[in-house]
Order: sequence, then C-alpha cells, then structure tokens
Amino acid sequence: MRARSQEGQIAHKGPNWVLRVYEDRAVDGKTVRVRVPHILCRYSDHPLKGTEKDLEFLRNKFADKITSLLNPVNKEHAITTGAITLGAFIEQSYWPRCEFRVSAPAGNELHMEPSTVEGYRDIYKRHIRPSQIAKMKLADFTPRDGQRFIESLDQNLSHQTHMRIKNFLSGVFSWAIVEGAFRHANPMNEVKAGGRTKGKMNLSGMTESEKIRKQKIAASNEHAYTLGEIAEMLDKLPEPARTVCALSAFTGLSRSELWGLQWKDYDGEKIDVRRKIVNNVVGAPKTEAREDSLYVVPMIRKLLTQYKKDFPQIGEGWVFRGVKGGPLNLDNVSRRDIPQHINGAWFGWHAFRRGLGTRLNEAGVDDKTIQSILRHADVSTTMAYYVQPDRSAGERGLRKLSDVLQRKYKIKV
Repeated sequence: MRARSQEGQIAHKGPNWVLRVYEDRAVDGKTVRVRVPHILCRYSDHPLKGTEKDLEFLRNKFADKITSLLNPVNKEHAITTGAITLGAFIEQSYWPRCEFRVSAPAGNELHMEPSTVEGYRDIYKRHIRPSQIAKMKLADFTPRDGQRFIESLDQNLSHQTHMRIKNFLSGVFSWAIVEGAFRHANPMNEVKAGGRTKGKMNLSGMTESEKIRKQKIAASNEHAYTLGEIAEMLDKLPEPARTVCALSAFTGLSRSELWGLQWKDYDGEKIDVRRKIVNNVVGAPKTEAREDSLYVVPMIRKLLTQYKKDFPQIGEGWVFRGVKGGPLNLDNVSRRDIPQHINGAWFGWHAFRRGLGTRLNEAGVDDKTIQSILRHADVSTTMAYYVQPDRSAGERGLRKLSDVLQRKYKIKV
C-alpha cells in the first residue's frame, strides 16, 4: 500500500486532544494501513469546541510536537516515492545504513570499517554536498548527470580520487535501489572517471603553500622507503618513534596494527595480529589474511627487548603506550616526533609497506612470498601497489640483452 504525505488530523478523543496519523502495521503476517492516535495534550487543558479555528490554534500550539510525529512517516514517504533529494537521501538513509554495517562484527560480509565511512563522509562533505547534484531529486538522476558531475570535478585530482567519488555514488544508488527510492539501473555504472594519472601534476593557479601540499600528498601516495632512509630513521629518531618505524619497516605492520599492538601478541619470535586501532576505536584486523602471524628478524627482536626494558609493560600492555598507559596515538608521533629529525623526509606510515614489498622484490623474493609477508588476500594487489618498478634493473637487463646479442649472434652496429 502506497504511503502518502500527511499533515495528520487533530481530534477530540476521550480525555485528550490527539493527532491521528496513518501508519503501516503488521497484522496476521500482512502489512495493513491503520490510523493511529498520538496524544497532544489533555482536553481539560484546552476545552475547545473543535471548530476549524480551534483546530488551527491547536496545530500552531503543538507545531513542534506534530512535526516530530509526522517526520518519520513523511520521511519514509519521500524516500519510497523518490521525492527526496540525493543529498537528503544520503543523510537520512545512507549514513544510517553505513553505521549499521559498522556495527556488524568483523568477518561478516556486511561489516564496514569506520575508516571507510569516515572517507565516505569526507567525499560527501568536499565534493557532493556543495554541488548541484545534492539538490537533485533522487528519482530524476540519470547517467548523464553522473558523467557531467564527474567531469565537473577538479581534473587535477588523481584518477584514484575520481574513482573513489564515483564508487561512493555507486554505493549510494545501490542502496537507493534496495530501499525502493530509485527504480532504474544504477546510473553510475557507465560513468567514466577522469582525473590525473601519474603524469606531471598541473599546479597552475595554486598558491605556493597549496603547491607544496599537493606535491607532498602525491609523493606520499607513491613513495617506498629505501634502506638508506630506514637506516637514517634508526640512527636519528628518538624513542618511541625509532622502534615504531623499525617494526613497521621490517614486518609490514600498518599504522593501525602498530597502534593496536600489545606485548601478549609477541612471543619473542613472531607477532600475531589480533586488533587494530583507527581513530582511537579498537577493532578486528581489516581482513582474514591480515590476521596471519609475522616473523620478526633477530635485529628487531633485540630492538624490542631493549625497548621493553626502557618502556616496561603497564596496564593493558600496549607495546607503544602514552604516559597514562593507553595506546600511543601514532598520528601525533608522525607529526611531532619524526619529520624534524630526518629533515622532513617523511612520507607516511604506508610507505614502509611499499618499501618492504619493493626491497623484497629487488632481493629476488617471489611474488607469492611477498604477498604472504604483506598479508594481502590477492597477489595482484601486492604487485600493483606495493612493488615499485626498479628502473636501474630494467637498464641492466637491457644492457645484458644487448651484450648477448652482440656476443652470441655477432650483431655489429
């Protein structure tokens, strides 16, 4: 039965003035529409005759209460009839859906990481909410609107950023289809994302500070720490930054996993990854593959032994702890305790994982082994994003090929 937008009917019923509202109720396994009375006040407080003027007085008197009673009903009407705007749908329906998925236990297919929702909210705040599409009726949205919106974005943003925005909107429309608020195929399916690839960044029209920030972000998203950079950190960084960086460099632990590490997870030879911390929220590891144990090389074992003597275990036993015993905020460490000691050559925590994958590859370690060390579910992820190409190796290979051709096949130039 189709829901209708309602204003409600004010009536005198028994000892009360009530607002009658139609609501869907389950009766004998079927959904039926019934008129439900909601009390506004005692009749004795306003003993009126019920004329049109009296009812108007009561409607004005209890306007806030009436609005609060009608909002849930009319919100559902707007969603199911497509009268709601894209922006309103995201705020009223999509965010609650995301929060529900966050509450699902890790390991469940419905589970969504809090950091994922945070990223979605940032996309909405920066790109969707200020745009005209946020004001469009959800039901009227077409693939052409999606393509025009994507093309209206700053084309100097990376292609990956464009893809994240497109995928966010695709997720919104997938949920709108499930909710019955959108009755067509997902309009983002055929939309092509633009954005800058790894070519030269266009910095024209930016202030000097904006240029520096853009360049730094781009570098951080691609950098893989070299062995020389890691050696400089171990030589110059104070504790606890020194041990945090060393552990990340030689195990591939991510920032959130380092943040959530406890001494009971380390048996002197290996580390069992049992939790992560994102935005001060403790949760399960990102994937089942990320729960694998990590081998700790002898050099790092010695480092951890000394570190534990200098920072004895207290409280819950966080390996990297603050002064009050709780887990140490690694965002603060990366801002306050690292860049100034290494002349600003800091490219973020993830550059340790890229560095480990790249150096293992250079050392001749096979792809599947690197995948297992970095704990990726798919080896394609390892090779596409965590192993940087070695140009010098390519040059050496070409020179070797040239030598073989000239020596074996007597090719003369």
